[in-house]
Amino acid sequence: APNLVAILGPSVAARMLGRAGSLAKLASFPASTIQVIGAERALFRAVKTGSDPPKHGLLFQHAMVHSAPRWQRGKIARAIAAKAAVAARVDVYGEGLNRTLLEKLNVRVGEISTRYEKAPEREPVRREAAKKRRQKKKKRRFAKR
Repeated sequence: APNLVAILGPSVAARMLGRAGSLAKLASFPASTIQVIGAERALFRAVKTGSDPPKHGLLFQHAMVHSAPRWQRGKIARAIAAKAAVAARVDVYGEGLNRTLLEKLNVRVGEISTRYEKAPEREPVRREAAKKRRQKKKKRRFAKR
């Protein structure tokens, strides 16, 4: 799987193939599934509780994701997963090493890095408003009237 190794690196590619079962099976996965391989428990917990789904599983060990700032990691993991899906399909159905995949990935990661240089500002106002709503909803069961 030369294209997959070129995109993911040997360590992450080997772990990804181990989790998927085979290269053909990995090639059949959509990029969104490849992105969260290794974070299945967190994904199912998110589905069950309605919380935010994981942004990266095994892909967190990729150098680009691991070294990126926190607010860029999900976007970079999505780009890597998309190129890894294409690379796996090229390895299964095509021939040889496709160098343009890695070049396009590097361009995309560069775009993400320049576009999202600063962390997005959080809105602490929402939490306070939600706290006030909860306090209003509390019923006093045995209060004197």
